[in-house]
Amino acid sequence: MSDFFDTHVHLNDPRFDPDRESVLRLSFERGVRRLVEIADSPAQWDAALALSRSYPQNVRCSLGLHPYHAAEWDVSIEHSLERFAALPEVVAVGEIGLDYAKSPVARNIQKEVFLKMLSSAILHRKPVVIHCRDAYDDMLSILRDAFPRPAAPGAFHGVLHCFLGAPADAARATELGFALGVDGPITYPKNDVLRAAVRAVGLDRLVLETDSPYLPPQSSRGKRNDPGSIPEIARRVGEIFDVTVEEAALRTTQTAARLFRL
Repeated sequence: MSDFFDTHVHLNDPRFDPDRESVLRLSFERGVRRLVEIADSPAQWDAALALSRSYPQNVRCSLGLHPYHAAEWDVSIEHSLERFAALPEVVAVGEIGLDYAKSPVARNIQKEVFLKMLSSAILHRKPVVIHCRDAYDDMLSILRDAFPRPAAPGAFHGVLHCFLGAPADAARATELGFALGVDGPITYPKNDVLRAAVRAVGLDRLVLETDSPYLPPQSSRGKRNDPGSIPEIARRVGEIFDVTVEEAALRTTQTAARLFRL
């Protein structure tokens, strides 16, 4: 059985309260051996750390301030992140970023907070998990200024979570040293532009993710998503590159390990 890496989950979401342990057990049985729990705001950071410590062989966490929560920023968050970032369970900062589609927070505040979180990540030498919706030009401009030097060969500054941009956006992001996170939408029949963007950058710049409980793949649209859907996503990625699901699993898992420095 292939070993898969789900690089983006929200298993502390209340929708998993009735069966979180069994969801994880079944995911492990399906070959999803490693996961990164994403905490979107400081109120979630302790729970993410606790989940990681409950499954030390399988789960790590990433701590951030989602653009939906950007108005919550204050200097205490910076101080808390300094304390958390030193812990081995914390492998990244995020998700952080810009959302011009749905966030109620003004764009100038989103950008200001994003810059602060980027600075903290760079200070603590952590990769970043980026959220971007309808903001690729501003996002990529900020990232270019924050990371003026390309990543070392085989390494990454971070990942653009749930990448949904055009081929040109994918090219710019990977040139800056970022991986692309691929999840359920890659399986949707109408997403030809997304598949073209992914194909253009190459398999070794992709990581798999579910964004559980969100974004289920085509076979389970309308239902709660969970890490057990990673094999379906890997299968579709394999088809795009004309490789087996085992090859897609191996190479995306290797990329994820490099991204999170595991």
